[in-house]
Amino acid sequence: MDEQDKIMILGDSKVGKTTFRKSVQNSLLCDIDEEWDKTYNKLLELEDRDYFLGIVEMLRQEPLDSMFDQHIFRFNYFILMYSVTCRRSLKKVKQFQRKIKTKGSRNVKYVLLANKVDFGENTKGRKISRQEGEELSRQYDCPYFECSLKTKENLETTFVNILHYFTIMKEKINHEDLVEDFQHLLERQEFCDHAFQLQNDKQIGVHRLILECKLKVSLETIQEVLLTITPRQAKKFLSWAYCGYTNPSNFANIQNICQKLDLDYFNLSGVNNLVSDLQELRENEKTTDFTLKIGKTSIKTHKLILAARSDLFRGFFLSCEKSTNQVNDYSRKSSVIIENLINFFYTNQIPKTLKKNTSLELLELIDYYQLNLKSSLNSKLCITQKNTACSLM
Repeated sequence: MDEQDKIMILGDSKVGKTTFRKSVQNSLLCDIDEEWDKTYNKLLELEDRDYFLGIVEMLRQEPLDSMFDQHIFRFNYFILMYSVTCRRSLKKVKQFQRKIKTKGSRNVKYVLLANKVDFGENTKGRKISRQEGEELSRQYDCPYFECSLKTKENLETTFVNILHYFTIMKEKINHEDLVEDFQHLLERQEFCDHAFQLQNDKQIGVHRLILECKLKVSLETIQEVLLTITPRQAKKFLSWAYCGYTNPSNFANIQNICQKLDLDYFNLSGVNNLVSDLQELRENEKTTDFTLKIGKTSIKTHKLILAARSDLFRGFFLSCEKSTNQVNDYSRKSSVIIENLINFFYTNQIPKTLKKNTSLELLELIDYYQLNLKSSLNSKLCITQKNTACSLM
């Protein structure tokens, strides 16, 4: 686990940082990591996936100093914790957020965690309402969670959600191009073969192949639920269904919709889960509807996936007849190179070992097929070339 994969808990004194850490500690291993913090590490298994968690609890109560500036670069994930009974603690959180935004890296992510919600919403002891916390989370574009360390209310669920959220955000950063491609597929409304009715007589077109591959729930069942929520919520849910990612402000809403559909939010979220579903789709030749012919080699694939990932294929399918189901390759590359490219369409991955000539050919094909490329493939190929001129950089 890299240093920047660790989670730092920040908050004013007496908001519950130590208690929170101890509550989720169980058999955590404790290492003293310099004089200013403690690091607790644990390998967790969640929904058949392993997460390596590191929680850093700051011991200094005034971190807005040179020590904070010096070490903030080591972390990408922060829990900003406050007590709903103390307005000063919320003010402190705002100071932390400003400091992180100013000094942290571009990929910093955080969540808001409100403790002591055993003081009910309308009780005298509660000074900060849920509505105020949710509004602040929208400003910060991050999820908002509530818990009570005293009664253990929502504690386990909150911890799992925070861990899962940070994991999803890391996946999104690593596969930003894949996320964008499938979001755009829904937004463009091209090649749709089904329409859902929404409230206020609105409609939205969808692609059966994607929803059946991802959700494995009947379209009729989805339709029933979509009519119970607002059109905006419906569109956000469908966007999440396509790419496994949603904006942090939609986090709670998507979970609620999943509950209505009896879907496992954790098993369906995240770009890695999307990749897994696409790999399964590619291996299922019964659903393929397009064939690439490279010499004597035939590569079966899906028009929709090619159109989602490649602007060249998208333009080709929009201009040709719907019955077109085969094309001879005209890029003059070997079938092995084309196979690697198509594999990238589905998995966003390339072979671990790349020879220089292979990487150059892949780069030429990426240019040729007009791929949206923002993830690690670009840098990996260019590093392989050892700074050889790269038109995508």
